[in-house]
Amino acid sequence: MAVYALTGFSVVSLLSFGYLSWDWMKPNQVENEPIVDLKDNGSPFTRRQPPHIIFILTDDQGFHDIGYHGSDIRTPALDKLAAEGVKLENYYIQPICTPSRSQLITGR
Repeated sequence: MAVYALTGFSVVSLLSFGYLSWDWMKPNQVENEPIVDLKDNGSPFTRRQPPHIIFILTDDQGFHDIGYHGSDIRTPALDKLAAEGVKLENYYIQPICTPSRSQLITGR
């Protein structure tokens, strides 16, 4: 049971990070836009703000408890994150979730 919970937690965490950082990796300039004035800093791109990252932590969520894995449970928000982001589904986890959870909470 703990393996499924940590698997679900890992999937949601990775999906959230991938979805929220996706737009940050794209350049700000579009082909049809005029080039920004080069007087400021010599760069044709506008300055960007740091990325806004939201970390979502779920507990006791199994692999098949998410809609896009074929579950009967409806999870439209997570399904949208998975469809528009990057799904990382090959990873290694510990059989007990307490050490991983405490490391995430304390940063140690």
